[in-house]
Amino acid sequence: MAPPALQKQYMSSGDKPKKAVAEPRPSASILLISPINQILLLHRVRTSSSFPSAHVFPGGNLSASQDGDIPSPTDPSRHLDGPAYRLGAIRECFEESGILLAKKNDGSGSILEVPEEERERARKDIHAGKLRFADWVRDQGGIVDSGMFTVMEEAGEGNVN
Repeated sequence: MAPPALQKQYMSSGDKPKKAVAEPRPSASILLISPINQILLLHRVRTSSSFPSAHVFPGGNLSASQDGDIPSPTDPSRHLDGPAYRLGAIRECFEESGILLAKKNDGSGSILEVPEEERERARKDIHAGKLRFADWVRDQGGIVDSGMFTVMEEAGEGNVN
């Protein structure tokens, strides 16, 4: 039997209100590997609310306003690869590292290049929710390079083609 001090720590009084447990938000990460097999890891800050000081792949929570339709918790596709997960991972990678995975929208297949000053401004505005990532990429003359889909914007909503 545990000492009384330890018993007290683990006993529930039953009088305390139970905290509501929020539904976990879906998230996505991306693994970037260079042609010479280098892997991109980001070092989280010590004061981070989740995984402080950890080395992680770029990624984070999905956002319906940024990434489009997110499968509901009861949808079987909630845990399958899909457009919202890919767009979310690519957006988070851009926000966190400045690496933009987008092609020119001219059919050339060339990488979309954006001046550093504009890229940095957009990273902050996208992270703050002031600017939609797919809209910004399109305005720069590009398309998100997900290897799966192209996000087209109509009336502020992402449609997958």
